[in-house]
Amino acid sequence: MRELTTLELTQDLFQFVTQIPRTKLIRGSFEGIPRRENELLVLLLMNLGDDKKAISVSEISNMLQITPAGVTHLLNPLEETGHIIRLQAPNDRRIVLIGLTDKGTKLAEAILLNVQETLSGLVNYLGEEDCRTFIRLLSRVIEFLNSQPGN
Repeated sequence: MRELTTLELTQDLFQFVTQIPRTKLIRGSFEGIPRRENELLVLLLMNLGDDKKAISVSEISNMLQITPAGVTHLLNPLEETGHIIRLQAPNDRRIVLIGLTDKGTKLAEAILLNVQETLSGLVNYLGEEDCRTFIRLLSRVIEFLNSQPGN
């Protein structure tokens, strides 16, 4: 078996990396809510707790790596359907905080359970050693890409 050249490896990596955004971690439809909004609900669930009832739009923007306007675009329908609530920060009325309603929490928990089932299947498919290697390598890839100029 001949070794792949750097150009061939680069082409293979490009094909692989461009497939990742198309991969759907969240399977199925949840109350007819689009996948990106589902992801936002799960993100809120994972970052809120007993000590933290809401997070700012700017924090969400940083986590999702989209503009605050993009976050607002995702939040509006979730507010209309009663899944999230907007609050004003007690110390600064200009800051908008986002929290989950009971309805939003229940939906986010259902979505998270679905994701956990999918990822559990991946762990079983890869095996523990390959899964740990995959996580380690993917972490290095993300670290490298984030260190590049313009990121």
